[in-house]
Amino acid sequence: MQPLAVEGLPSKAMALHGALVGFDIKERTIMTIHRLKLSLASASILILASLAGTPALSQSDLPDGVSALLDAAEAEGTVSIFVSSDARTAEDEARLEDGILNDLGIGIDIRLVSGAPDPVYIQQLVQQHNAGVEVPVDLFVTVPTLLGILNDAGAIAATDWVALDAKHDEIAQQVHGLFVAEFARPIFYNTDLLDPDDVPTSLDELLSEEWTGKIVTAALPDVFSPWAMGLGQEATLDMVETLFSDLRVGIAPAPTAIRTLVESGEYPIGFGIRISADQVANNSPVAYVPIKAPLVPRFAGVLEHSNHKNAATVVAWWLSQTEGGQALSAEVLDWPRHTMPGTDLYEMSVLTDGVYSAPAGWWMNEGVEAGNAIARLLQDL
Repeated sequence: MQPLAVEGLPSKAMALHGALVGFDIKERTIMTIHRLKLSLASASILILASLAGTPALSQSDLPDGVSALLDAAEAEGTVSIFVSSDARTAEDEARLEDGILNDLGIGIDIRLVSGAPDPVYIQQLVQQHNAGVEVPVDLFVTVPTLLGILNDAGAIAATDWVALDAKHDEIAQQVHGLFVAEFARPIFYNTDLLDPDDVPTSLDELLSEEWTGKIVTAALPDVFSPWAMGLGQEATLDMVETLFSDLRVGIAPAPTAIRTLVESGEYPIGFGIRISADQVANNSPVAYVPIKAPLVPRFAGVLEHSNHKNAATVVAWWLSQTEGGQALSAEVLDWPRHTMPGTDLYEMSVLTDGVYSAPAGWWMNEGVEAGNAIARLLQDL
């Protein structure tokens, strides 16, 4: 079986992409999972309530390094943020602008730029950087390995996040990135097809013959490589081989299609993507399976050829390091953290008694190795 490839990426980019683009849990009661669905349905309300209760920052509350950038940031006036293939609106941009004005006291025109999937868009940015032309975005938020492609090309500015008093464990020095958000590679199910007490509660149960032909996933290394954080590489390879060879999983054309195939009832179980904000808002018949899942971090990098470096740096710091920025990151951009109550990742982590996570260094080393091994396995299946 051939995993989907990204046309035009060099071998190094493909290897890094393969690493990302991509346990036993006790039985849970029916009441617990019903509470999870209720919590997910009210996630937006909780985030908004949190934001409403967040006091505006005063200038004296800001780190000296941030205060020193504010005048230059406001003079630059604009920041374009890449938001992957997600469609965003003028209302979304206005909410971020209002948040920055409220918290930092400066006016910045926020432009949310959608485009091709991250690996493809990154390659375009590398080409533009090498040509010495101004890039179409100022701030890029993506997984560490893909940010590493830009950094290796010299396309990421050497931003000193330490000077801005950013939390040490949220700085990826090797790629000049700052942690902003997370996404997950969990397992979820259709609640119209399965009762809560019928879903698997461990990977051993999920990988049993009972679920043959009933699971849909995507044949991409990045869907599975994060699991190596918790399982180790060899056990992750065994899991992938069982899913594809023994359980004959359905193969979605992309991870986002897994959501549709489960919600529509074509498959009762989906593997490898979180429930979307739209599914939560629409009260779709989906819920997480109570199996501990891995998280994938998103880091922000300022583009070297940006003409708005100060503004981009301040916006990234605000999204990452302030309560107001984190709340709007989750609510407007659908970039949540599992530590933030009211987000689906928080509720998922409660259901599964925690999550698997790793620092940026793991993704640049063990994560790449696991992704490459999984890519080779998928080619052989």
